[in-house]
Amino acid sequence: YKLMVTTLITLKKCDLALSIVELVRARSLAELMVKRYSAPPLPDLDSSQLTCFHHTVRDKDKSCLSFYFAQGNLFSWILRANQETMLKADKTEDFLENIQRQGSRSTQDWVENLANQCYRQFLLLSGEQCEDRSLFPLRKDFDRRSPAEPQESPKFERGQNTCQVKEKNEGSTNEEPPLKVLYKVIIAPVADLLKGSEIIVVPDSSLSRVPFSALMNERGEFLAEKFKIRYTPSLTTLKLIQDSPADYHSGSGVLIVGDPDVGTVTHQGSELTFSPLPCARKEVEMIGKILHVQPLTGKEATKEAVLQKIHSVSLIHIAAHGEEERGHIALAPSNRERDDFFLTMADISAVRLRAKLVVLSCCHSGKGHIKAEGVVGIARAFLGSGARSVLASLWAVDDEATMAFMKQFYQHLVNEKSASESLHESMKWMRENPDYSEVRKWAPFVLIGDDVTLQFAK
Repeated sequence: YKLMVTTLITLKKCDLALSIVELVRARSLAELMVKRYSAPPLPDLDSSQLTCFHHTVRDKDKSCLSFYFAQGNLFSWILRANQETMLKADKTEDFLENIQRQGSRSTQDWVENLANQCYRQFLLLSGEQCEDRSLFPLRKDFDRRSPAEPQESPKFERGQNTCQVKEKNEGSTNEEPPLKVLYKVIIAPVADLLKGSEIIVVPDSSLSRVPFSALMNERGEFLAEKFKIRYTPSLTTLKLIQDSPADYHSGSGVLIVGDPDVGTVTHQGSELTFSPLPCARKEVEMIGKILHVQPLTGKEATKEAVLQKIHSVSLIHIAAHGEEERGHIALAPSNRERDDFFLTMADISAVRLRAKLVVLSCCHSGKGHIKAEGVVGIARAFLGSGARSVLASLWAVDDEATMAFMKQFYQHLVNEKSASESLHESMKWMRENPDYSEVRKWAPFVLIGDDVTLQFAK
């Protein structure tokens, strides 16, 4: 079908090409959502009624960027309300010199290499700054620290209108950082076509790991300084959410979970020991005070208790150990003899959620396996089960920065700002605060799905 897409683009049938991309990319997740919302089934790939997705961008104040790699090219569809679809193709020959210098074979290889470089810059943090909420180091025979010292991410020093990057590694001072190069490759070619105050990004492949908010133009300005940014797995899933019944999602109820007392458990024949997460507990207690809700912590934060409450509330917040690959979340066991402490993608998929917003304050909660249909992870499972939007993290986040971010975010939510606006304003506040102005501290959080506004009891 990739050849079909490029052929249609050559024939200037851009809408039809986008529709085929969408139907292939969205199929498995959208089918789950069709069942949840009792929506009409998706058309077949060979149907003559392939859908145009302009109406997913209903507000003139928004632009949508849908990316797709095919035949070595990066295609970018730009959609705006009441506008024809625009298409930009970055071809291999456009970047031939840079691609050859990087040893890549195509535009896709080169861009994905840049995306992975960008991601690795922010992957490792020192133990003093970040309590480990990921699962992979929890086996007793696993060395908690990588033998290599954590790399420091680039330092961004902001002047009045500029931002310089200081590279610490010798030999790399003449090379632009990935955040700037990625802007040149994926944003600069379409920058004049982006209108309004918000961009909805439909990433493809490794672009799902890119913190679009932190992409930087030649003047040293972050993309987030001009636009609010949120992600969606596909335009199809966004349309299904937007078209869901008005009374489907709950208008009240909050579930806050933090620092579950997991302890030492046996899982698949191996003994796992989960360390306490005191910063996660402080985080949910702080949020609980803002929302006037008692959080589930310690021994009360069991999988059984969470599953009893998760299906009926409007807001879900979880601060716990999270697995990087599949997104399992570790909760307190109800019975230590049973393997019943992981909240898995399968558990979430089996629940009919009514939540407008799910906040996953776990390490790497925005990650997962990258497949043709997008990132398959825990955030996707929440969307597939009926959640309207999910706030997740692309990498492990500094504890103090997370606390500061969440305080700002929830204060904006309580003041009836939308999730997208709350995220945007919180990032702005952190960038302007010297203690949190580094990209790795303010840029990991991504909003996936629709934009929502919540009502809280006063």
